[in-house]
Amino acid sequence: MSAALWLAFALIGALTYLTRVLPLLSRRRGSGAPPPAWLDALGPCILAAIAVAVLLPEARAALAADAWRPFALGSAAAAALMLWRRDAGLATLAGVAAYWLAI
Repeated sequence: MSAALWLAFALIGALTYLTRVLPLLSRRRGSGAPPPAWLDALGPCILAAIAVAVLLPEARAALAADAWRPFALGSAAAAALMLWRRDAGLATLAGVAAYWLAI
């Protein structure tokens, strides 16, 4: 592997470590201030952005190949279970099962 790739690995690792350790260090100092309210919404927003980035190209490819039915059924099953139970794990399993059954 090239030196640039190793440098990229090291940089990504260091930044990942910092994003995990800095909140812990700031709480240890006893600032006493509660975390900002927007922090609670950050995780779901990031997951939604990742889902859109992954699903949108897949949806376009399914529509272009006229294979939209399994994609639509899997997405609908996952969305329905997420709305009903609020459990991302079960919603993922339901979506995969519906997709598999529709193939």
